[in-house]
Amino acid sequence: MSTEASVSGAWEGRLLRDEDLGVRSSGEGLAWRARVEALFHEQRKRWPALAHGLDALSHVLVREVSLGSATFLLQYNPLRLTSTTAAVDEEALRRRPCFLCPENLPAEERGLAYAREYVILCNPSPILERHLTIVHQEHIPQALRGRCEVLLDLAAELSPDFFLLYNGPRCGASAPDHLHFQAARRARLPIARNFADRQLVVSEPGLTISRIVSYPIPTLLYHATDRERLSARISETLLILADLTDASEEPMLNLIVFADTASPEGRDHHQAWTVLLFPRARHRPSCFFAEEPERLLISPAALDLAGIVVIPIREHFERVTARDLHRIFSEVALPVETFERLVERVRARRNFTQI
Repeated sequence: MSTEASVSGAWEGRLLRDEDLGVRSSGEGLAWRARVEALFHEQRKRWPALAHGLDALSHVLVREVSLGSATFLLQYNPLRLTSTTAAVDEEALRRRPCFLCPENLPAEERGLAYAREYVILCNPSPILERHLTIVHQEHIPQALRGRCEVLLDLAAELSPDFFLLYNGPRCGASAPDHLHFQAARRARLPIARNFADRQLVVSEPGLTISRIVSYPIPTLLYHATDRERLSARISETLLILADLTDASEEPMLNLIVFADTASPEGRDHHQAWTVLLFPRARHRPSCFFAEEPERLLISPAALDLAGIVVIPIREHFERVTARDLHRIFSEVALPVETFERLVERVRARRNFTQI
């Protein structure tokens, strides 16, 4: 395993080593992509719920909806019902056991230790191929503060095949009481085909920040070869966004992260990262709470905003229209006027203490 990996006591017996997976490291170390592939192979044999989820993914129904020049994929995925409808208020979190803590995981579930503090797990209710959940070893709240570089590092380790995502605690995370990220294969991520049309906001050595044009959701795009500068700029944006939205804690946002390339030597030899930041205004749209037949059980998170709209109810999946999607996104995304102010303040290049 990586020399960075360590195990807290609660995770002992839950983590697999390279020898457990039947893989051997070369002199330069084993690529994390190979470890992840071996983990899925091992867990599919050991864990029936994961095998069922992987089989079900191949049978999900998908249809396209166009919003202007952007194409969104609606995915009927009944396995996501629990996540989509998760109660995330403080009282509900106190009442239920945390499903990301090791003592509450299914008996068959195993993972890989990563970067001293994290564990990579297979997601048994996948939305995309090789869907992973990366959880902190300790039960600490969902927050991006001080953790941007972990996201960037793992994106580089898993490139070019995977992307990572972060859902804020009030806009998509079904376990806001336990820090976690997610990852999956990026080949079918629709937004990757939708951000060619963009407008430059900031250009500096090793980094550019742009706004995506002609996309129905206000989005900032960061492209960088300088890891530290990128992390600092994202943190600065969060502070600006918190100020604009009067957020006393982390402002509402979702992130998509991927690295364009990475050499076998590891994250210090990457070429570039791309980060998509979706500032938010609301957790769920009004149609989520409506009575039938107006109800649409859609709770947007990072993947929905990036083009894969997950719908766990068949009838809802069949009747969603482009007009419905436009209304949903307009309700949950940051209002255009506030987004314009965000762009102007990011362009002003004010100095902020890192979040």
